[in-house]
Amino acid sequence: MENVVTNPQVYEYSIMHRAALFLLFFFLFIFNFTHAQDATLSRKARETYEKAQEAWQARKLPDAIALFEKVLEQEPNSYDANLRLAQIYELQRNADLTKKYYSKAIQLRPSTPQSAAALQWMGRYHFEAQRYDSAQVYFERALALFPAKSSLARLAEKAIASSKFAREAVKNPLSIQKRSLGDTINFLNTQYFPVMTADNETLIFTGLTENRDENIYTTHRIKGGSGADRWDVPEEISASINTTNNEGTCSVSADGRTLVFTACNRPDGYGSCDLYIARKEGKDWSAPLNLGQEINTRDWESQPSLSADGHMLYFASDRKGGQGKRDIWVTKLDEKGKWTAPKNLGAHINTADEENAPFIHANGRTLFYASNGFPGMGGFDIFISQRTDTIWSQSINIGYPINTIADQVGLFIASDGQKAYYTDDGSEGKGRSLLYTFNLPQQVKDMIVPTRYAKGKVFDKKTNTPLASAIDLFDLKTQQKVGEFSSDGKTGSFLAVLNNGGEYAFYVSKTGYLFKSLSFTVNDSTSFVDLDIPLEAIEKDRAEVLNNIFFKTGEYSLDEKSKVELGKMVDFLGKNKTVKIEISGHTDDVGSDTENMELSRQRAQSVQQYLQQSGIVADRITFKGYGETQPVAPNDSQENRQKNRRIEWRIL
Repeated sequence: MENVVTNPQVYEYSIMHRAALFLLFFFLFIFNFTHAQDATLSRKARETYEKAQEAWQARKLPDAIALFEKVLEQEPNSYDANLRLAQIYELQRNADLTKKYYSKAIQLRPSTPQSAAALQWMGRYHFEAQRYDSAQVYFERALALFPAKSSLARLAEKAIASSKFAREAVKNPLSIQKRSLGDTINFLNTQYFPVMTADNETLIFTGLTENRDENIYTTHRIKGGSGADRWDVPEEISASINTTNNEGTCSVSADGRTLVFTACNRPDGYGSCDLYIARKEGKDWSAPLNLGQEINTRDWESQPSLSADGHMLYFASDRKGGQGKRDIWVTKLDEKGKWTAPKNLGAHINTADEENAPFIHANGRTLFYASNGFPGMGGFDIFISQRTDTIWSQSINIGYPINTIADQVGLFIASDGQKAYYTDDGSEGKGRSLLYTFNLPQQVKDMIVPTRYAKGKVFDKKTNTPLASAIDLFDLKTQQKVGEFSSDGKTGSFLAVLNNGGEYAFYVSKTGYLFKSLSFTVNDSTSFVDLDIPLEAIEKDRAEVLNNIFFKTGEYSLDEKSKVELGKMVDFLGKNKTVKIEISGHTDDVGSDTENMELSRQRAQSVQQYLQQSGIVADRITFKGYGETQPVAPNDSQENRQKNRRIEWRIL
């Protein structure tokens, strides 16, 4: 999987990477230039050499080459002339001639400090050819010649570690069969950084036009067609987002309704490249807003990645206070809807070199990103780290051939952990950047907790009018809120990500309506939960079921898992202070009528007492047991009996 840089806006990091390498080589040129010339040169050869040096310093490279070669005609064993020719051909990226003259220089003076650069280049030459044993030998010889603890020594040490890593990685490759997303998606010469909604139905990516205008495009999966990856014709995402300037490297929330993207050199920008946010209602995107000076600085901010619920934002920046050059940072929305001061992800993620292109998986705890600071396959590799609470695990190289000698950036993993999407610049051999996909190998799947999702619409039960509502997701086992979502005001649609294996409480609320509670368990056999949710207006005799009130069989004491639901009930009554309600208990037909009537009354009373103890005045709450007299389903199955065993609340 290759990823050659093509765009100065999106891929600015790699330009900087190459610039840093050039400066390193230039430093080595100066280092070499200061050492004495070959003492054994004849007078004529020395005169030619000095002319060659003058041409070199004037950057007249063809003249310098001719003169240095003339020196070698006179003195074939001139160390300096061989070294200079190798350096010139290295600048010109002529690998064969660079190798020829560096090899001769090393042969002549294998142990002089000035040969360290030659040894380092030879190591890279063999590394790129996947001759990792030879590469390691050359890197080790270079390390012995560099000053101890210098930046050059650190570079050689990392190269040695990469040689060892790459040798083993190539011996144990991941099973990857990549497939182009086709000409419909790859309609431009350059398209990159794909992202998707959690239902895998909408694909958004960045494309570069022939006029060098960087825009954001979107397309939708064709349902019912042949092939798993058939997509509709891409369209520009919105005239309010794409402009004549460059917009790209975007991230989208799981429901596809919040977009964060990079734009550079805008009038309202704080630095060279800033992050902007836009929100979608119905089919329309809002005008983008700069995320503000808490996020954007005078430095470079780019390559955002939103969490599934849109409340956490990861991005790359070279702002002050980091671990190295460019680092991964994170910010989150506070209770007032403001982004907090970004925090550096720390030394398990960031290095003294460069990290970029973060991608937080829909599960909220698996981070993929690119780094050239750890041992790897060469250049930027994709790494993975897992978050436990606020601690990130030590990063792991995702492996070969996802990572190769080329730069790898911008990997996206579907929410269900089955497929990856990425940019490949090398497969066609035509200099194009195309979007590809592949099925994740099992070794990578094992590192990702897949997610499922709940999808549906919220609407007024009486009028069928779509409603904008708040949706809270709670883990019933921990009683902790694990997600905040909302439904679209124009369509009522929503999408909420669910972690696999969770037992969830789902709460939908809107001012002027009774809140709706739902409960469900997600397992491996469930890809998504389809939930169309009608809300009842606050009117007399409107009722809802409290689906997350739990009792042990035959008992009326409230289970601890009921406290989340009861807290929602307290909150509703606190906001609607004139509302009075009846709590009613209901049972199935198992047991005697008398026992069921008493059990239902006791359970309703338990709820009433909890609400009263929580500060709701007694005259606002009545309770009553109905036993088995008001079933909502026939008592002919375990599932139907469970529906009949319920607690309801009704507006009086």
